[in-house]
Amino acid sequence: MSDDIDTSIEDSGGPIPLDYFHVGLAAFLLSLNALLSLVLQLGLEKRLLISALRAFVQLSVLGYILVPIFKADSPIFVVLYAFFMTMVATYEAQKRSAYTYKGMWWHVWVSLAGTGSLVLSYTLIIVISVKPWWEAQYLIPIFGMILGNSTNGISVGLVTTLAELSEGRHQVEGLLALGATRWEACAPLLRKAITLGLTPILNQMSIIGMVSIPGMMTGQILGGSSPELAARYQCIIIFVIGAATAVGTVSASVMGVLSVVDSEHRVRPERLVKRDKGSSLLSPLASHPTF
Repeated sequence: MSDDIDTSIEDSGGPIPLDYFHVGLAAFLLSLNALLSLVLQLGLEKRLLISALRAFVQLSVLGYILVPIFKADSPIFVVLYAFFMTMVATYEAQKRSAYTYKGMWWHVWVSLAGTGSLVLSYTLIIVISVKPWWEAQYLIPIFGMILGNSTNGISVGLVTTLAELSEGRHQVEGLLALGATRWEACAPLLRKAITLGLTPILNQMSIIGMVSIPGMMTGQILGGSSPELAARYQCIIIFVIGAATAVGTVSASVMGVLSVVDSEHRVRPERLVKRDKGSSLLSPLASHPTF
């Protein structure tokens, strides 16, 4: 353990300073998971190791990247990093579906970036009244939480929508044959997709504060903020996350339906393509939306 860790932060009521030795002590607990996987022959030890290394590298790099962005105090760097966040979130959200269609990448990006930016702007300018609005201390972490939760909701909603349109295509076609419009025929699967997409955030809102203390509130308390102020911030964050997740999930699911069921109220199964596991991060950029 390093002896030269600055203890002034601890004395001033801030968080206890930690170095990589402390990180290693926490990581040691994961070895128990790996041991359990070996004993039970789960085959998860390699995946666990890779995931842990990814988390360590990504968070370490993030820490080094944010330092110059915070010090530069420039809206250009903050906005560029926020744009980068939307690109990564879009990739993660759309890659989880077993099916894809032409323009899906752009639909997911619009649902994430568009909804997230609107909700973020409202939060920073109207709710919290951050001045300037591009203050990195507020914009980057809040936008990250909005994107992270919206990514999960959009991913679940889109996965369910496309699976229903592929595997349950005959039910939709049956309703269309009886004279239903594409909205009427797809309403049941849309309700199912949106409900599943919103279930995690609704569950989180139900138990927050009673069962779990969320990360932002924990971080603020460890940083020296009063529990009352941290609780108010967390209320704001969970409400805006819920709003962004709902709108983004609805948007992505509806655009998925519009892309597979055309304006003539016909299911177009040829527009759905089985996921190519070898697709790259930037390959979807060459496609355009199809309605």
